[in-house]
Amino acid sequence: MAERTGVRFDRKDVRRSAGYCASMTELMRKARAQGEGIFYLPLDLWPADTERLDLRKPWIVMSSL
Repeated sequence: MAERTGVRFDRKDVRRSAGYCASMTELMRKARAQGEGIFYLPLDLWPADTERLDLRKPWIVMSSL
């Protein structure tokens, strides 16, 4: 689960951090690979009007034809 905290950081303070993500795709990839942790995503990349995101969606099995 990813949550918008409202805490703001200067980009220069977190840019070299391993938790810095330059895109939502990178956030999802890092969260899946590392599990729990703190990740930083620029505010303008966070989906509008969204407080939480489910990063681990269940697999959808397609039945064989």
